[in-house]
Amino acid sequence: MATESTPVQIDTNGESAAAAPGGEQKPQRERRQHTPPEELYDLTKPIPKESKPDKAAHDAEIEGINSAIDSLKDEKSKLQTKIDNALQSNRSTAAGQEREGIKSLRVQKTKLITEKKALQSSLQAIRNKTDNLMNNRKAAKANIRFSDVKKIDEEIGKLKNRQETTSMSLAEEKSLIKEIESLQKSKDLVATFKLTDASIDDAKLQRKLIGEQLKAKDAEIDAVQVLIDEKGQILDAMKSEQSEYRDALDAMKKERESLKQKIGDKMKERSDARDAFREANNKWYDFQRAIKAQRKMRYEEEKKKREEEDRQRQAEWEAEEAKKIPYEEEQLLCTFLSDYLTRTYVSAESEKKEETKKANFVAPKDDPFAGFKPRQKGGDEEYLQVGKGKKKPRVRASKKKAAVPFKLTVDVFEQFGVLGLSPPTSVEGVPKSIEELNEKKEWFSKQPRGSVPTASDIRKANVKEAQKLAGDKTSSKKNGKIDISSSDFAPLSAGASASAMNATWGQKTAEEDIVVEAAVDSGVEPVEASA
Repeated sequence: MATESTPVQIDTNGESAAAAPGGEQKPQRERRQHTPPEELYDLTKPIPKESKPDKAAHDAEIEGINSAIDSLKDEKSKLQTKIDNALQSNRSTAAGQEREGIKSLRVQKTKLITEKKALQSSLQAIRNKTDNLMNNRKAAKANIRFSDVKKIDEEIGKLKNRQETTSMSLAEEKSLIKEIESLQKSKDLVATFKLTDASIDDAKLQRKLIGEQLKAKDAEIDAVQVLIDEKGQILDAMKSEQSEYRDALDAMKKERESLKQKIGDKMKERSDARDAFREANNKWYDFQRAIKAQRKMRYEEEKKKREEEDRQRQAEWEAEEAKKIPYEEEQLLCTFLSDYLTRTYVSAESEKKEETKKANFVAPKDDPFAGFKPRQKGGDEEYLQVGKGKKKPRVRASKKKAAVPFKLTVDVFEQFGVLGLSPPTSVEGVPKSIEELNEKKEWFSKQPRGSVPTASDIRKANVKEAQKLAGDKTSSKKNGKIDISSSDFAPLSAGASASAMNATWGQKTAEEDIVVEAAVDSGVEPVEASA
């Protein structure tokens, strides 16, 4: 979409738009200075709608005006051809020849006047030069006593004779010597007077010659003027005979002026139409800018409102957090991991608790249900049995006493990493990890609020770091298959290696094995969860 700030190219219908007569560049239209929307509209209220002007209708209107201008120009061109033909035919008549003669004489007179002006300029320059020479000579003569070299030599001889024959003081003798030196210098100055006089005489001679040339030019100009007057009288006598021709020529010239006026009116109409379209277009663009400014203002207001609400919610959240125990989540996580490791891998402790439960069990006396067995679902309610009966289900040996394999999930690795601890890598390291978890829980309970990062802060930092490195990592695929042993699948804690974690990838945990074994003992077929 073209903006209204782009200069509009004005069609001149055959007239030169690239350059004005004389090679001067046509001035470009100045860019319109946009008025801020705040000064045009009240952005707090609904803005009156401005319709976008129809560019196609405007172009059609301009095209119609251009067609009318072209038609008028064609008519004017034809009329100008008639005028030129009439003038050309008139030149072949006696009056035309006299008129052409007057034109040539006037050109000759103009040339003579130009030459006379050049001679006058030369005469003035020579006159100024002569005046300067005479003024310089006059000023030089005012500073010397003698204007002849012979007289200067005689005066120098007298002064020298006086110096040789008369006794005088030292000061008088110095003054006499200075006078002699001054006379010696004046001899050179007097010698230049002759050159100056020669120049002045030459300038006077040139002035005389130029004066004679001016008189000759005046005579030539007067002669040409006499010829012009004579031909003018002859032409005036012929005017009565060409009255009909002149009336027809004047009528065509008036018609040409009328066409010229119509063309000017059409061009003004075209300019007015363009100005009206430009004004409407500018109003529409001002309306668009005002709408954008109003949306931006409303967005800023809503943004400030949202920020204020966010600050209020943050303050409420901080107030709620202040009511909680510092680092309660981290302490609960330590307790959960400690209980999970104890329950899963510390088997001796579990057996001790089971024996304690059996020892504390008190058998009921005179139990009315002694000797009874629970009824199995699906059994035969009749006591008469014919034949061998149904085949009893195969009972496998219980695996409850089997050693629990050491396996940790990815979530456990992540939770240990959040707490800043290293997870155990074997069953032997479980007690140490439980002890570290208890110490960490005790350490968290003594920390003031905000002294160390929380688990939530650490998780957010890990997510940001992973997103930052996601664009720099290369693909972990090898030959179209995913390689989980690469560095892309590094463990989340610093204490475990990628190979230790990847060794347990996709395997069942110890709790899952126990659940499966219990299902087998109860006669229920276990179902594996799909990955």
